[in-house]
Amino acid sequence: MSKKNGCNYFEFFREMTDCACRAAEALHTLFSNYQAERLREETETIHKIEHEADIKKHSMMQRLLTEFLPPIDREDIIRIAHVLDEVVDMIDEVVMSLYMNDIPACRPDVLPISGVIVKQCEELKKLMQEFENYKKSTKIMEHVVVVNTLEEECDRMFLEAVRTLKRTCSGPIELIAWKEIYKSLEDCADACEKVADAVEEVVMKNT
Repeated sequence: MSKKNGCNYFEFFREMTDCACRAAEALHTLFSNYQAERLREETETIHKIEHEADIKKHSMMQRLLTEFLPPIDREDIIRIAHVLDEVVDMIDEVVMSLYMNDIPACRPDVLPISGVIVKQCEELKKLMQEFENYKKSTKIMEHVVVVNTLEEECDRMFLEAVRTLKRTCSGPIELIAWKEIYKSLEDCADACEKVADAVEEVVMKNT
């Protein structure tokens, strides 16, 4: 699918997906062993991954400017790069929310949600491994379905978490802070779904 002397955009997609996986795993680890005093350090760690993804995206866009005949439509390459970058951005947003709101301790229901996001990113990694040979692959649609199913699971968790929050939080400041954090986590899952949907549309359009 990629030209011998051209840019392998599918490799860029795989590298950006790897950034998403590392960011998701770092977030899940943060929740697994939450230490408020280490939030600044954890924020910087995930922000570095987010910056790495940005650099990869910009590098790919620069190559696309001079590409005569990319393997798929330019608009599709731009869209997939954008939504992949959005996944890492949203994970970074979660950690920044924790830091800015000076959260002293985590609520227990964030860990299963971040676990689902890790699974989504792992599934996206499998999807991107198949994407380059999408005309021959028999597994792409399976991975798309799994990512979408996990997003629905995350939606259910989000609804229950916010409901529990409103019944148990100690005051309006805590309520506002945690609603923001839960919404950021939901946005992570939504961003993963956008990636899967974008790949699905490319496959449907070109086969």
